[in-house]
Amino acid sequence: MKKGLSILSALAIMISLTACSGDSGNSDNSVQSESLAETQSTVQGENSTAASTSATEQKPAENNSAKLGEFKQTATISETVMVDEDDVKITATGLSYQNYAFELELLIENNSTKDLSFVSGSMGYSCNSINGIMVPEGYFNCDVPAGKKATDTIHFNYNGLMLYGINELADIEIGFDISDDDFNHTYTGPRQIKTSIADSFNYNENRYQAGINSDECKNTYNYTIEHFSAEELYSENEIKVVSAALMTNKDGEKALLLETVNNSSEQVNLATSRIGINGLLVQNEDWSHDMINPGKTCIIDIDLSKILRDSYWDIYGINDIGELSLELTAKHSDGSVITDAKPIAVKINDSNAKFDVSGNEVYSGNGVRIISKGVVESGLDYSKNMYAMFVIENTNSERITVDYVYNSLSVNGLVCDYFFPSSTIEANGYAMLEVTLRESSLENNKITAASDITEIEVSVDIKNSNGEKLDSPTIKVQY
Repeated sequence: MKKGLSILSALAIMISLTACSGDSGNSDNSVQSESLAETQSTVQGENSTAASTSATEQKPAENNSAKLGEFKQTATISETVMVDEDDVKITATGLSYQNYAFELELLIENNSTKDLSFVSGSMGYSCNSINGIMVPEGYFNCDVPAGKKATDTIHFNYNGLMLYGINELADIEIGFDISDDDFNHTYTGPRQIKTSIADSFNYNENRYQAGINSDECKNTYNYTIEHFSAEELYSENEIKVVSAALMTNKDGEKALLLETVNNSSEQVNLATSRIGINGLLVQNEDWSHDMINPGKTCIIDIDLSKILRDSYWDIYGINDIGELSLELTAKHSDGSVITDAKPIAVKINDSNAKFDVSGNEVYSGNGVRIISKGVVESGLDYSKNMYAMFVIENTNSERITVDYVYNSLSVNGLVCDYFFPSSTIEANGYAMLEVTLRESSLENNKITAASDITEIEVSVDIKNSNGEKLDSPTIKVQY
């Protein structure tokens, strides 16, 4: 499951912190800052790919001095009741424009007999949108005792909005999670507030596509677009993926951005899973879940630097991204499936980009090969886990699954605590396998470096698409 900040959120926060470190008395709300005066950085190293738009479009000349302007502060709101039910009333009372953000002012009235908590924009419940685009902005948490009132504000950072092409306010949708001390939850769904410019706002203009590809946005946030295409990649039950972009930030981190439109009449939870690079499956399970309100657009942000650790790109010989693949599953807000998983592929460039399957073959049988790629350390100060790396090749004409046998792994002949994810490999496909060797067991066995590991032994079950067991080998890897 996706964890941490998306690359878009990280870009916005980075610019905000830079701006906020300046003169606190400056009332200018521009997203420009002195640290961004440098020209747009290029992608470094062998992992860079040729920047392109679509196969039929010629990339225009870049303007390396253009920057985004100010967030417009003209829109106002009238006092609007957002929630008035079950002895709870939430009223939007006004908008306040600050230096680097605007705030939605709220009056919350808890007329019930229970103390209540009001949350919005959390990882557990987020359905906020502005001008028809789902946004990660707008986190809010307020506790109101029984029979009391409270005033509070919801904060929206300008930088977090302008990356999505939002530079003024036509409407705001907020959803609240209301809970009591017994953990009973009420989810309001999105509640809309229209501003004074809503009636004249052109919702049909695609400001996201224009913004993300503009020199002004690239220079301000210091990123490049390696690929952009407005080709429709997915269309199921009135849910469409209408554009795809590969973004690289100044640190060389890459993200796949999928512009997704929900034209249905209900809220949809769109899940991504089974993510592949150049034909190598690198993420087998669900990676992200994005809630999309009816009639709204969501930018699904898949951070490839989190999908695949930096060192793994070299281990698996991925020097160029030629194609990205994944599966999309549409679900109701209660988690039930609307549309089963459907694969999509994003062709990034015409290069014959591959991956490296070489290594120590430790199993071959039943149309399956397992190849060891060595052991690597985490490289993190807070974790001393190590990872045994493999490639699984499936030459069968159907999917197969490789799963572990409980409590069967040992390192240097000593039992070791581990995590071995089940991996399902497509017909004639390849998958990366990362087996985590737990820090505590390694330390107990006096293993402090990858070079201390001379042997790993583990038993696996290999099953066909019907779940029938093809083999249960014990794999011994010598290092």
